[in-house]
Amino acid sequence: MRIPLVAGLLVTLIYFPLGENRSALYRMEDPQKAVLEQAWVDSVYNALSEDERIAQLMMVRAHSNLGEDHIKKVTDLVETHKVGGLCFYQGTPEKQAELTNLYQSKANVPLLISIDAEWGLGMRMKASTISFPRQLMLGAIQDNRLIYNFGKEVGRQCRKLGIHINFAPVVDVNNNPDNPVINERSFGEDRYNVTSKSYMYAMGMQDNGLIACAKHFPGHGDTDTDSHFALPVINHDQQRLDSIELYPFRVLAQHGLGSMMMGHLFIPALDSTKDLPSSLSRKIVTGILQEELDYDGLVITDGLGMKGASGHSGPGQLELRALIAGNDILLNPQDVPAAMRTIKRGLISGYLIAEEFEQKVKKVLRAKYTMGLNNFTPIDPATIREVVNDPNALALKEHLVRNALTLVRNEDRLLPIFQLEGKKMASLSIGSTVLTDFQKTLGLYHSIKHVNTKKDISSSASKSLLNQLKDYDTVFVGLHDMKSSSSSNFGVTASTITFLEQLRVETNVVLVVFGNPYSLHNFDNFSCVLQAYNEDNMTQKMSAQAIFGAFGLSGKLPITASPISTFNTGIETKAVDRLQYAVPESAGLDSRTLKKIDDIANEAVNIKATPGLQVIVAKDGKVVHNKAYGYHTYAKKRTVRENDIFDLASVTKIAATTISIIKLQDEGKLSIFEPIGKYLPILKGSNKENLKIRDVMAHRAGLKAWIPFYEETLTKSKRPDPKIYRTQKSGDFNVRVAEKLYMHKSYVDSIWTKIIDSELRSSTDYKYSDLGFYMLSMVVSEITGIPFEEYVQTTFYKPLGLTTATFNPLDQFSKNRIIPSERDDYFRYETLRGYVHDMGAGMLGGVSGHAGLFANGNDVAVIMQMLLNEGTYGGIQFFRPETLQLFNTRHERDTRRGIGFDMYQTNPNKSPNISTKSSVKTFGHLGFTGIGAWADPDNEVIYIFLSNRTYPSMDNWKLNKEDIRPRIQDVIYEAMR
Repeated sequence: MRIPLVAGLLVTLIYFPLGENRSALYRMEDPQKAVLEQAWVDSVYNALSEDERIAQLMMVRAHSNLGEDHIKKVTDLVETHKVGGLCFYQGTPEKQAELTNLYQSKANVPLLISIDAEWGLGMRMKASTISFPRQLMLGAIQDNRLIYNFGKEVGRQCRKLGIHINFAPVVDVNNNPDNPVINERSFGEDRYNVTSKSYMYAMGMQDNGLIACAKHFPGHGDTDTDSHFALPVINHDQQRLDSIELYPFRVLAQHGLGSMMMGHLFIPALDSTKDLPSSLSRKIVTGILQEELDYDGLVITDGLGMKGASGHSGPGQLELRALIAGNDILLNPQDVPAAMRTIKRGLISGYLIAEEFEQKVKKVLRAKYTMGLNNFTPIDPATIREVVNDPNALALKEHLVRNALTLVRNEDRLLPIFQLEGKKMASLSIGSTVLTDFQKTLGLYHSIKHVNTKKDISSSASKSLLNQLKDYDTVFVGLHDMKSSSSSNFGVTASTITFLEQLRVETNVVLVVFGNPYSLHNFDNFSCVLQAYNEDNMTQKMSAQAIFGAFGLSGKLPITASPISTFNTGIETKAVDRLQYAVPESAGLDSRTLKKIDDIANEAVNIKATPGLQVIVAKDGKVVHNKAYGYHTYAKKRTVRENDIFDLASVTKIAATTISIIKLQDEGKLSIFEPIGKYLPILKGSNKENLKIRDVMAHRAGLKAWIPFYEETLTKSKRPDPKIYRTQKSGDFNVRVAEKLYMHKSYVDSIWTKIIDSELRSSTDYKYSDLGFYMLSMVVSEITGIPFEEYVQTTFYKPLGLTTATFNPLDQFSKNRIIPSERDDYFRYETLRGYVHDMGAGMLGGVSGHAGLFANGNDVAVIMQMLLNEGTYGGIQFFRPETLQLFNTRHERDTRRGIGFDMYQTNPNKSPNISTKSSVKTFGHLGFTGIGAWADPDNEVIYIFLSNRTYPSMDNWKLNKEDIRPRIQDVIYEAMR
């Protein structure tokens, strides 16, 4: 088992070789620069009084959220006592920047600023900065170059905020599940994994100008005591300590690490002096770290206010003992004036050797010079939040999470979910009573029944949950609100375990643990377990994506939780080519540029070009923008949501009809080069019989644009003729046209007669026509022997996992989810909501080849991604690429229209129909209700625009006049880098 890890460490060293060159940041190798550095250090040292030199070794606590009294206290320590450094804790980046500028302006010698940012600035500024995964989660990653990139980003953020030292990485080997203080802060239980990742993290930070700090020497991993509250005892012998605890420190000490932090630990094998913390032991600090390990970087105590250190020494004496032991920097001394007095007496008495003291002060000054503090530049508080929260950091976080997620068991090969059609799936979130991001994201891939419950599950609640879930093929269970400590069984309740044991007997359970991996010992009986490590929103979303195969899994457990959940366990999976959901930078787009979409979309709402809309952008198979804007109507009672359903109008032509014709062409059941009459017997003898399907789909068959069938069904007063319509369904009046309008079934034949008997134009030049797509939907039904709507559902929508795409959506969905399309005052005389806006499609019962399809934006994006993938999605090939190419290639006599698809207008003398920045291969379609769906193969871009610009009146053309859709599309290309 060790061999792969050693090999992994070797791979790390190949890419990032250990050696003296790695420590150039702290050892001036340029002779000229070394002279300048030494001159600055000597001049500053010589100018300081003895008190000021002592103060240089003090690093005191600073917050940016504790108010004026705290600020005055810190200012006094800087201005009066002239402390050498600060350690920032909770606050905000703006306030910390402001205070850093203030304190630096008050300092006689510039301050060395530090922070505890093990998982990034979010460790101290959770609400305002990015929290990366904790080290235990990062320990699951197999590609250590990602850890280096993580370190570089943490280094960038800290330096921008004026920080010089980050007290990270934690290099403790955590081999005690009961460890209350290290635990998730460690890279895990294996010394090689811990060492390689600690090295990469540290070098990433140092290569971006930040001093890394390995902690807690000589190793805080195997203890069940928190040194904040007591002195932990580690009773291992010397051989064990050398082989495990000391191993990562020994490696890092030899390869340029800027600083190390001493832990407050009692280790008799290293120093048996009763109750003596390692941080105060000269045998350990000087003898082992500095002499045996030959470490010459900064040595920093852990916080001196911690009981592990302060429990046996009073203020002043504690700090003196720490310096005598060999530490260079005193972190959070309890009483600065008392410490300075005691240290001064120690120098006078000789307890603190003068030469060692001088070396410590100069070492601190050298670090300050290295950090550029000989020329401090103030930070701009107004821009610092945007600077540290660079969107590229979120893309990096996504990459880290994706590579850390660990499939612990997959005995029945449930993951990734491949087959969607005919599968009943449910989700259960335990520990969250509201719909979670995990559940919401699952719902993007399939129709999921969502259930939520508290962690304490009563017997009655258990029975109810089992009744709800037992009949589902698969239940995705997310464990939420977990804890980090073993004392609470990591937040897993006995009732949760009992219930899950019952549930797994009834159905397939995919268990997702959004918490500490040590908790896995509770779930040895479960055959499918995904370890997700924490429950931040990004991790929840990505866990759901992994379940459906949007990307493959590669993480491996960094610890052993049970005999069957052991270190390095992890099953690798492959992606099954479904959409991912990611930040723009993950796909190479600039999110700040992409935000211009918000401005244009809100403009459309404000000028009343449409009451509401939704915009989806996908790049390289990743949805990077999915937002809803405005309201269902101008009454502003209900906001548009991402899962709301729109009338797609003519996008039906490609999202239902064209893909069906492509499929039949691919199967050899139809040829678009043949006459349409060959497949539609009712056209025999008509002027439509010999129209080539290819010409019909390219709008070059000479068909009329449309026929206003409804006009002939109105009375002279422009009301529905009672001979043809009823307000309620009855007898043969059973064709539902609207909520209160049912047409006599015989009139359907009249519509088809009018289409068949309609005259052809004298020219076959381009003329956009709906009539051909009326006939094409009938061709599909004629060939397949099943209704058109049933064919597209079973052939495409269900296998694709679409959750809303359907004709006549009111048969399945609440009216509240459906966006109204018009307040019809000319035919149906009611608000159209869930009934197709197109009059002809409405008179056919809501189903036709030219209009009638409804869907949310995500479903449309999936269809377009399948087309962009040349007919493949989710591991299913719907048709061959060469068949699709017949259709998304322009008709030979056209500069715009493909076969069924609209395309980029290549004729410069004609008005562009889409963004001129898109490629000439871009294909898709527009819809009358304010819809647009486009795929750009050259740039791997999908653009979906859904709106109800026809509400309340279809005579509103502001969307077109203001070029809202192409302007938004322009932004996508501007955002591409």
